[in-house]
Amino acid sequence: MAVLAIFMAALGDVFGASVSYVFKLIANAAAALASGGSPDRLLWACALAIIILGFAKIFWRIGGFAGARWATGASATARYALTSYVTLHSRAYFSDRFAGSIMNKIRHAASGMREIVDVTLWEFLELAVNALTSFVIAWLTSPLVAWIFLAWIVVITIINIYLGYKRVPLAVRAHDLETQINGATVDLLTNVSAMQEYARREFEIERLKGATQDRRIAHLRSWYFGEWTRALNSALLVVFGGAMVLTTVSLARTGVLSVGDVVLIIMIIFRIEGLLQSLGSNFNKFSETWGEIEESLEEIIHPHEVPDLPDASALGVSRGDISFAAVTFSYGENKVFDNLTFHIPAGQRVGLVGKSGAGKSTLIRLMLHHHNLDSGIIAIDTTDIASVTQESLRNAISIVPQEPLLFHRTIRENIAYGNPKASEEEVIHAAQLAQAHDFIERLPHGYDALVGERGIKLSGGERQRVAIARAILKSAPILLLDEATSALDSESEVAIQTALRELMQKKTVIAIAHRLSTLREMDRIIVLDRGKIVEEGTHEKLVAGSGIYAQLWRHQAGGFLQD
Repeated sequence: MAVLAIFMAALGDVFGASVSYVFKLIANAAAALASGGSPDRLLWACALAIIILGFAKIFWRIGGFAGARWATGASATARYALTSYVTLHSRAYFSDRFAGSIMNKIRHAASGMREIVDVTLWEFLELAVNALTSFVIAWLTSPLVAWIFLAWIVVITIINIYLGYKRVPLAVRAHDLETQINGATVDLLTNVSAMQEYARREFEIERLKGATQDRRIAHLRSWYFGEWTRALNSALLVVFGGAMVLTTVSLARTGVLSVGDVVLIIMIIFRIEGLLQSLGSNFNKFSETWGEIEESLEEIIHPHEVPDLPDASALGVSRGDISFAAVTFSYGENKVFDNLTFHIPAGQRVGLVGKSGAGKSTLIRLMLHHHNLDSGIIAIDTTDIASVTQESLRNAISIVPQEPLLFHRTIRENIAYGNPKASEEEVIHAAQLAQAHDFIERLPHGYDALVGERGIKLSGGERQRVAIARAILKSAPILLLDEATSALDSESEVAIQTALRELMQKKTVIAIAHRLSTLREMDRIIVLDRGKIVEEGTHEKLVAGSGIYAQLWRHQAGGFLQD
C-alpha cells in the first residue's frame, strides 16, 4: 500500500504541476485570439487543462485511499507492536513508571506514525514532485528563472530541515512533561478516595497546577520556535519570489518571454509559494511529532530486563518438585538471599513464615522468574526455570496474590482468565469452591457484572475470592498462595479453608500467611529471617521449640503476625 500510495500521489502531483504549462498555452491562445486567431486553439487548450486536472484528481484519490490504508495500518501496527513489546518488560519496569504515562507513550507513538505518513505523503512528497516538475517547466521557459527558483527551493529546504532538527529537543521536553502530567492525573484519579479521605484536594490540585505550568512553558518555547521559523520562511518567500517576478517582467519587456510564459512563471510562483509557506508549519509538525515518537520509543524500546534465553524450551512438569540450589539474589545493593538452598518434594505443602522484609514475597517472584538471580538455580523437576520460556513456566503455576489484580471486565471473564476454555459450569463450580458464588449471584448482573478498574466495585474479600476461583479453575500443578485469605473475615476464612484444602490436593504448594493459624495444616513450615532459613518443620514441632516461630505464635494478636 505504501508504494501504491506514493506512486499515485506523485503521479497526481506531476499532473497537477503540469497545469501551469497548460495555462501558458491558454494564455498564448487567448492572446492569439485577441489578434484575430482561431478560437479552436483556445478550446483545445482549455480541454487539455480539464483533462489534466481530471487525471490529477483521479490519481490523488487513488493515492488517498491507498494512503489511508497505509497510515492507519502503520498506526495500528505501531500500537500493537509497542503494546506487545512493553508487556514483556519486568515487574520492576512497571513499578517505576505510571501506567498512564506508558499508555500515553504508546498512544503518541502510534498516532505519530499516522501523522508522519500523512505529512510525508501529502506535504513533503507534493512539494518535492511539484518543485521538480516546476523546475523542468521553468528551465524549458527560462534557465535564469529556473536557477532562481532552484536556489529558492534549496535554501528554504535546508533552513527548515536545520530548524526542524533544532526544534526536536524542545518538542521532546514538552512531550515528556505532558506524559508525566497525564500519568500523575491518572494516578490521582486512581487514588481519589485517599485524596478525599485525607482532605488533600487543594494540595493535589496545586501540585498538578505547578506541573501544568511547566508543561505550558515548554510548549510555549516550542511554539515560539515554530513561529520564528514561519517568519523566516515568509521573508525568504518575499525575497526569492520577488526576484523571480522581477526577472520574469524584465525578460518579458525585452521580448524573450511571451504572455503565456509570464502566466506560467507567475502560476509556478504562487503554486510553490503556497507549498513553501506551509513547509515551515509542516516541518514544525514533523519535528514535533518525531520528537514525541523519539521520546516514547526511548522509554519503551530498550532491552527487556528478564528476557527468555534464545534457546529456551517449554517447561514440562511431570511431578512438581521445587529446588532452590545456592540461590543468591539482590535488589541493587540490598542482598535478599545469600546461598539459599532447600527442596520441596512434589505434592508437599510448604508454609513460609517471617517478619516483613524476610524475603517471602521475593521468593514467590523468583519462582515466577520476575527477576534474574545473581547466582544459583531454581529448578522444577530438575529443570532450571531460567532455561525455559517464562510463559510455559507461569502456565505451570497458579497464584493467589496478596492484592488480587482484576480486569475491568465481567466476573465471568476474570474467573475464566485462569482457563479461557472453561465452560460456564466449570466457572460456576470454581466460584462455588471459592465461596464466591453466593455474592456473585446477588450482584445486579451476576456473572456478567463488571468489576470496575482493578476490581474497585468489589470488596477486598470479594476480590480475593474471585482470585481464588481463578486459581482453582487454572488447576496448575504448582500453587503459590501469597496471603490468599488476608482480606477475608473469620467466617469466610473458615469456609475458604475447605476450598483451599481441595485446591491443594496433589499439588506442590508454597503459602505465605501472616495468620499462622492458616498454616497449621501445612506439611512443612520454613521460617525465613533476613533471607536465610532459620527454622523448618511441622507446626507442632516448631511451636514446641523456642525459636522465632514459637515466639511469633505466642505474639499473635487476633490471629495476625506482629512485626
